[in-house]
Amino acid sequence: MVLLKKLVLASFVSVAMLAAAPAAMAKPAGKQENQTQAEVIQSLKDTVTAAEDALAAMKSGEEKDTVMKLLKNSKQTAKTIQSSVVLSDRDRALARVNKARSAYKKGKLEEAKAFMEEAVQRFKKVEQKYHAF
Repeated sequence: MVLLKKLVLASFVSVAMLAAAPAAMAKPAGKQENQTQAEVIQSLKDTVTAAEDALAAMKSGEEKDTVMKLLKNSKQTAKTIQSSVVLSDRDRALARVNKARSAYKKGKLEEAKAFMEEAVQRFKKVEQKYHAF
């Protein structure tokens, strides 16, 4: 009887693991795996454009909600760059966008502009580095 209970439990666990495996192995939503070179280049261009738009909105004195949306958009666009060549540089530029967003939330406009200018420059360097590779 004990052996039968162990056998039933073992089969139940293995069936449950097989049922859960496909969901666990699925790629996360929104992540682009195995991008082609053209897709990476387009992601780089979109990221630089989004960062420049956010910086321009900050400088022109747009409403806070609009600037926050543009900062979030530049952050999300940057995450679509899936290239191991520029991954660490992209992350450093993203860190600057995060700092700019945080400073802007706190009302530190000059500090946010400085961080965003640095982020734009870093994203441009990421694009140059990718093309130079």
